[in-house]
Amino acid sequence: MTKGHFKLFTGIVFFLTAVGIGGLVFLPKDFFSPAKNEETQTRVIIPQGGEALDFQRSAEEARQVRVSMGEGEAVIDVLTQNLDQDSMEEQIIAFRNQREIDSLIQIGYVDNDSRIWNAQTAVSRPGTLILSSGDLIGDGGICILAAGMNSANESTLTVFRRSDPETAFSGEPFHKIGEFVIEGSIIVEDIPSYQTPRGRSLTISTFGRDYDSENLLDQVETTYAFNQGNGLYEQSRSAKIPGSQIEQQRLRELLNGNPGKFESFINGIWYHGEGDERQYIYFNASGRELIFYDTMSEEVFSWQDSISTRFGLHINSRNVSLTKLRRTVTINLTSLESIQIRVYQDSYLRGLPNTVWDGNYRRLDMVKSGRQKKTVPPYIEGIYRGNGGSISFLRNGSYSISTGSPENQRRGKYVFFTLGDDELLELRPESGTAKNGDEPAPGETFKVVREDENRFPVKLTLTRVRISTKGIQDMHEAAVVLSPQE
Repeated sequence: MTKGHFKLFTGIVFFLTAVGIGGLVFLPKDFFSPAKNEETQTRVIIPQGGEALDFQRSAEEARQVRVSMGEGEAVIDVLTQNLDQDSMEEQIIAFRNQREIDSLIQIGYVDNDSRIWNAQTAVSRPGTLILSSGDLIGDGGICILAAGMNSANESTLTVFRRSDPETAFSGEPFHKIGEFVIEGSIIVEDIPSYQTPRGRSLTISTFGRDYDSENLLDQVETTYAFNQGNGLYEQSRSAKIPGSQIEQQRLRELLNGNPGKFESFINGIWYHGEGDERQYIYFNASGRELIFYDTMSEEVFSWQDSISTRFGLHINSRNVSLTKLRRTVTINLTSLESIQIRVYQDSYLRGLPNTVWDGNYRRLDMVKSGRQKKTVPPYIEGIYRGNGGSISFLRNGSYSISTGSPENQRRGKYVFFTLGDDELLELRPESGTAKNGDEPAPGETFKVVREDENRFPVKLTLTRVRISTKGIQDMHEAAVVLSPQE
């Protein structure tokens, strides 16, 4: 081969290589093909692979009731652990009588596959119940905590203490040492895993409205300490906490008992901390999703339901990947630009890696401008065609993608929403419609540009993006153009 031929050959190889790389980067992703589970997000702190299956299996085993329930008794939650320091695990079962409307939830103690004790809690809303255990007294013993809300949307907490062995055989393995009901919030002293120094008990504080003040955000903090003499929690002190001075009419609109009003208020990204320690929670009210993320992790939860509280909102959610992971979020309004957040998880999750999300959060402004924020309707109706198939949007929030044959049809839920000045579209496929069968494909988010908005319906140009701590990030894929079917 001559020197001239070698140069020509080298140039052709270089050109073809550049074209190939450019094609991989810039050719459009097939919008109408099933989504792949791509690692485009930060590390998600949940078990993966076989570890995830082991977790699911152990979680399911821990929640299996070991006794037969009575007629009309519906199990709500199960706490399985060694409660009497022997070689076997016992169970605390939370249940309610389905035949009684708004009946209070009860707990039962199961030992040697027999239910030997029942007691009533102050919780009546099943979806809010959180069962946990720990050493609140500082004597190395076990206390059972049943927290939640009642039918009046008040926060409740009932605490039971393990009885001495001498009295346990009389049929009372646990006895009540405190019960709290407040139109506000209840907080157990924050010491990790309830590991208190020997001889020192944890305090319990309630935060309720100060009815002597005209400001709806002024609160009264009441602290309760354990009395070793009578074995009960008793009030030890009370203090008034002044709240932010907010225009009272606006405050009444947010705290009027309508969850939708407060959901609209918190919709968006909120942050806690500074620098590398900063944490974010994204409340996607229209997409019914919660995203917890920081520089090292991202956890996505489906937003199941909301309950109004005296100072804000109580949210029930489940992890979108492992539905056994349940998380409840209590939000209290502190100002028009800040909220206080408390996060609770199922007791059997405490052994997993977890980031503490409690704290005071401020709203993150994605767009620092004086322009009025863009709003779009969350749902539309119509059929749009693109290269390779069509997508049909229905006003009930569902969509279907067709590539010509029935077996290639995929369905799911969608929502249009805005973040700052940008319009976004989220697609979340249903289980069983993905390429791999039973497992749902991951949800995808697209930036939306509407062409010729004076014409209806308009042409949509979609560009795949992801929402992260840095805002909206382009995935550098070619845009997908969807034209309305005439």
